[in-house]
Amino acid sequence: TLPWLLDPESAELAALANEAEARTATSPCGALEEDVAELEQLFRERHFGVATGRAELPPIEIAPARTWGGALGRLQATLRERLPDQHVRFLGTRQEAPRNHGQAFERSEVAGVLVLRIRRLIGDPDDERAFADWVAGADRDFTYDRIVVDLRGNTGGNDGHTWLWAERRLRAVDAFAKTSTWMVRGHILGAWNSAAWRLAQHGVAPPGLLSARHDPQPDDVIETLDESHDLPAGDRPWGGRMLVLVDGETRSSGESSAWLLREGLGARLLGEPTWGMIEFGNIVPYVLPRSGIVVSLPTKSNDYGFRVEGVGFPVDEPLDPETPIDDVARRFDSFI
Repeated sequence: TLPWLLDPESAELAALANEAEARTATSPCGALEEDVAELEQLFRERHFGVATGRAELPPIEIAPARTWGGALGRLQATLRERLPDQHVRFLGTRQEAPRNHGQAFERSEVAGVLVLRIRRLIGDPDDERAFADWVAGADRDFTYDRIVVDLRGNTGGNDGHTWLWAERRLRAVDAFAKTSTWMVRGHILGAWNSAAWRLAQHGVAPPGLLSARHDPQPDDVIETLDESHDLPAGDRPWGGRMLVLVDGETRSSGESSAWLLREGLGARLLGEPTWGMIEFGNIVPYVLPRSGIVVSLPTKSNDYGFRVEGVGFPVDEPLDPETPIDDVARRFDSFI
């Protein structure tokens, strides 16, 4: 078994993080071909769907390419086409600023309507402080009887923030979702690697991620936890109305957050169907030993009772995704 756990104290890991940050998509392609055998083994051992027989691994072939961008682009496109998991991702170069850049979270009021703009659900320390402020302000937020939550272009992260914000107002829902998750000593498998990689990149990691990681031991055994999740009724019922805006770029935890608000709070989804990157989750980074490529793989599967991967969650009412959020707030009553 290859040593897939990352060591946050490793100087080599920090060097790989710095090396990846220094590359661009046009940098000459390095030792990616030498990592193919390890890559196949990694998928068979650590991709939840492949390892549990829920998905079949297609042959991994590295097409000749002169640049990192070309090599990684072809590899990712091939696997996404044949493997039913939109989360599969390879990082080996400095990333361009996302289309949906800007503050992770913004709160405002328009025409008496509370407006929450949430661009992503994970980020740097400033982002994490913004999420904490959002959750801490739940009691204040739910004094409004009309709320718009804008998740258009949300790239995902941790839908636990959404859960914590909404949990005391949720209505009871039976069989909201079924999940199957890899666990180690009572902790999710991926927290250790995710924390180590963020420490290597930024020198800090979100406190929740640090507290969730397990302390690796030589006799660790990976266990699979199968659960059927109901939504419990909160102790502070909310009688207001909510609109949640989504588009084709809303993905991962952005999608599950939208569906939680729809099912648990009765929100109406406006926009266009989401990306469809949610049937696998708890994404973990692994670093290939020669090229330093970071491979993101899932340690969990989600079943909402209907196909979502590659299709997306449906909306209750179509809406041009370019519609300004303030216009939606001013026209709030026309959408309900």
